[in-house]
Amino acid sequence: MPADPCTLAFHIGAHKTATTHLQWSFRNAADKLALQGVRYYGPQDFRLPGRSIFALFGLKERNLGQTRRTPTAQFELMRKDAHRVLFSEENYIGVLNSPRRYPVTVRYPFAAEHLSKLAAAIGQPIDVFLSIRRPTAFLNSAFCQQLMGGRIVPFARYATINPLQSVDWFNLVRRLRAAEGVNMLTVWCYEDYRAVFPRVCAAMIGADAARLVRPLRQRLHEGLSAPAVAEMLQRDPQDRTEKLGFKMRKLMPVGAEYPAFDGFDAATHAAGDAAYARQMAGIAALPGVTLLRPDNVGPDNL
Repeated sequence: MPADPCTLAFHIGAHKTATTHLQWSFRNAADKLALQGVRYYGPQDFRLPGRSIFALFGLKERNLGQTRRTPTAQFELMRKDAHRVLFSEENYIGVLNSPRRYPVTVRYPFAAEHLSKLAAAIGQPIDVFLSIRRPTAFLNSAFCQQLMGGRIVPFARYATINPLQSVDWFNLVRRLRAAEGVNMLTVWCYEDYRAVFPRVCAAMIGADAARLVRPLRQRLHEGLSAPAVAEMLQRDPQDRTEKLGFKMRKLMPVGAEYPAFDGFDAATHAAGDAAYARQMAGIAALPGVTLLRPDNVGPDNL
């Protein structure tokens, strides 16, 4: 068992903020990172049957007494000879779209509790990393994700269950910062992702190792176009299968011919942007929180 200390960094998402892009960028560099003393674990590791973080570390009541190892032993096994371990799994803090039919008031209500449980289980604090996104864009993307999963409802109904005010990143960051076991807390904006990518990686695993992580050139998980959404909503319910979203996305991809779906009017975008600016200002002022921003903020063009 390695005698040198090892720290844990945890990229918790949030959903729809280029998480998959970042995860694959790290996954492609995993072998090289291991030689530099960094071990990376992502969704490909944590979404296998019985291999979730909750199951591996015995963090839920039904897992108690069923794990083969203690949480500290499990962490040491995953660590191997590394001095830094990086987890990336946005589902650990909660789901993107709840199946509930009453309005969402708080996003990721158990995120802080889940992180505290993991920190207590492994016996050390966790460096936490979170990306946030323009509220209206976040909800547009989350709606399209729900359609891709086969749960097809009109946007008006979705927006009633997922009101704009439910996307309160300051509230989430404040709760995370107050959580026992959370050490360094680093936040960045999806809109700034390309500009701050090297700094995000350096904060996660150190500047030297971060040079080995190259961002993927292509965009992943493209959203749905407005015509694709309209076609899905007009289909007979018997034809509203999970595969329909992938079919429509391929037939009518977002581009010059097919504009991206947008369920909000200009006034709602403006209200959301004003709230987002207030949230970012509040986050930047929180003690113990680092908000990574570029010198010149660019558009949401990832």
